[in-house]
Amino acid sequence: MKKHLTATLSALLLAASALIATPAVAAAPPDPMSPSVPKTARLQALLERVKYEQKALKTMEARFVQQQESSMLAEPEESSGVFSYSAPDSVRWEYQAPSPITVVIRGDDMTTWYRDLNRADKLKVGRYSSQFFKYLGASGNMQTLLDYFTVKLQVPAKKGDPYRLEMTPRYARIAKRLKSMTLWIDSEMFFPTRLEYVEADGDSTRYRFENVRRNVSIPAERFVLQLPRGVQTRVIDLGEKGRDPANPIKTPAKP
Repeated sequence: MKKHLTATLSALLLAASALIATPAVAAAPPDPMSPSVPKTARLQALLERVKYEQKALKTMEARFVQQQESSMLAEPEESSGVFSYSAPDSVRWEYQAPSPITVVIRGDDMTTWYRDLNRADKLKVGRYSSQFFKYLGASGNMQTLLDYFTVKLQVPAKKGDPYRLEMTPRYARIAKRLKSMTLWIDSEMFFPTRLEYVEADGDSTRYRFENVRRNVSIPAERFVLQLPRGVQTRVIDLGEKGRDPANPIKTPAKP
């Protein structure tokens, strides 16, 4: 249970943080592949361009496919559904297959409703959330990527191919939980459309986002989860101390 909760929470937060808007920048940076950008400056140019394209992001919806491989699973597991986001910190994952699951994140609160099991987990993720969002710059600057990770940039081989960012932790405390992350950035939208997250023990989670729609109208109630009567609810606190007393999960410490 501890392992499953850690992996699920980490993957959801990381995937969400890779898509959430960063603070605005003043002017449009050049295309990273522009002749005016030296090869040695392409990574920084890409990060600046992603920031610029995200600055106007208020809402987003997309289809997603999640693939998980774990020593706890008999075989790789694939799920799919709809991802929704509303600025500044509201996220909804609507898993439609193979099992109906709803996950709503609002600030430090995360509720997971296992519809077919008539059960829900309410988590106060607190510092756990802010740490992971900080690692991907979702609540700050994309420069955080370079602060916390060694980043290797793979540029598009041909028109239409994505940029690929291969990231490994700079600090041992992060590496204890996270072996690597890879982001694929669409070369036209300059927006993350794929994410791979590999834990220290080799378990991995991959997300692919399709039919991305930005700044569409999303009702506010989409991010308010009303549980029906009779749903068994468990409350878990991962806030200040970063652990559930009945299920002690340590959170990543600052390097």
